[in-house]
Amino acid sequence: MPTDSFHIYLYGPHPHADRLPSPDTTPIPTSFEAAGERLHQSLPSILFEPDGSFAWASKDHQVVGMIYDAAMEIQYVEIRGHCDASRLRKLVEILAGTTQIDQFAVMVLPERQWKNFQSFAISLPASDPDGAADSNE
Repeated sequence: MPTDSFHIYLYGPHPHADRLPSPDTTPIPTSFEAAGERLHQSLPSILFEPDGSFAWASKDHQVVGMIYDAAMEIQYVEIRGHCDASRLRKLVEILAGTTQIDQFAVMVLPERQWKNFQSFAISLPASDPDGAADSNE
């Protein structure tokens, strides 16, 4: 079981893909309702509450978070816990409704360091070689 935990704020694609992410962020281009439906359909084991909180766990990962929305879009998502890069990518792709997430802006806490999703994901443990990240657990 991974022991390295993370705490991030996830925002939409950075408006200037050629620059490091910064406070100049955009919303995640999907609605709260659509994200909730995708979570229920794609991750049956996830606990998703109407207030936007969610929890997804098995013996190999534990991730909790909160979706913050306004103006019909997700403004940002707080995510914390521990998992491998593949599981986090799967979760973010489902939340966002797209596989094009590498340029999403991530604020790493508590350092308040800006990264794009791709560079943050590299810092996580490698994927499970047995392919468990592809399961619905």
